[in-house]
Amino acid sequence: MNRAAAKTSRTDDRPEALDELLLMRELERFVTAELELLDGREFEAWRDLFTEDGRYWVPSRVDQESPEDELSLFYDDREIMDLRIRRLRHPRVHAQIPHTRTSHVVGNFALTSADHENGAYAFRCRFVVHEYRPETTQRAFSGRYDYTVVRAGPSFKIRAKKATVINCDDVHFPISIPI
Repeated sequence: MNRAAAKTSRTDDRPEALDELLLMRELERFVTAELELLDGREFEAWRDLFTEDGRYWVPSRVDQESPEDELSLFYDDREIMDLRIRRLRHPRVHAQIPHTRTSHVVGNFALTSADHENGAYAFRCRFVVHEYRPETTQRAFSGRYDYTVVRAGPSFKIRAKKATVINCDDVHFPISIPI
């Protein structure tokens, strides 16, 4: 095959591939901004990234299929998120004196479904969260995020976020900050 023919065949798929690449970059930027809110303790702004019926779920087992059939580390709707945020902001919350500091790192993004017509997308990525509290033990959590998002203007809203921690079935001291 000559170079001109090879170039032509590659460009035939380019618009679709380029669109997917641009979408993935958009989703990566969205997740990075979301996690910056958590690291910056901007919990109210983080909560506002969820749809009104949005859910945040951290299973207690790697193979847990439903948050409604057994206990989870987190299974929050917006009402529970609000309650959790109020508790984190309370001046006497002893579990947060001194405040927890976190650093979220993400990568290995993969689109799992795309409904361009309705602006709904599902994707996953890997994460590592480093948690530090002065005068206590440092912790690290790692695993996989699974997101379902919907387009909301120039950005997205989270309909569902699942954080499967690889050692979720281990014994943990209280986890106050969303993973």
